[in-house]
Amino acid sequence: MKVYNGVVLALEILVLYIKMTLTWFHCLYLGDVTNRESIIALAEKIRQEVGEVTMLVNNAGIMSCKPLLAHTEKEVRAEFEVNIIAHIWLLQSFLPSMMEKNHGHIVAMSSMAGVVGLRNLVPYCATKFAVRGLMEAMHEELREDKKDYSGNPKIKFPSLMKILTPQEAADNIVDAICRMFPRDVPLYLKDFLDSGLEPQ
Repeated sequence: MKVYNGVVLALEILVLYIKMTLTWFHCLYLGDVTNRESIIALAEKIRQEVGEVTMLVNNAGIMSCKPLLAHTEKEVRAEFEVNIIAHIWLLQSFLPSMMEKNHGHIVAMSSMAGVVGLRNLVPYCATKFAVRGLMEAMHEELREDKKDYSGNPKIKFPSLMKILTPQEAADNIVDAICRMFPRDVPLYLKDFLDSGLEPQ
């Protein structure tokens, strides 16, 4: 199991705490969420010992608090592996049985850092924005999933949402860049509250 700033030790303490305080606690499985093969094997072990998982809570996360240019490659990769890529491995491991049974819940923990960018948290914010994007896209994929794919055209009203030519797309992109107008309300709120994090 990989160790990220004492995460494994924290997990061991958490396991002990859970076992001591929860009387309804029956089992706990530890795994390396950054290792796809480990997650697939763990998912199979859970199915054999407990049964199908009907609720998946993706809550693993690490955060390095310092300016972007002070982050090492290892820190950035670790944040992405734990904070977003692990979500994909867990979805691939547990979602198929939920879809087969048409029953299940997936909870993906994000953060305010997935709604508005914060200084000293650039890689972390990127991972949390990615969690939102992943879950929104997954929601749409599941919502639009039909057994008869040919009977579900993706553009039903082309006049409402026409496909842009490359030139039109380029013009729109350049216009947006020239405006340089970010989504305002969260930024103004952040400034008003004087929120943000100081480097570690």
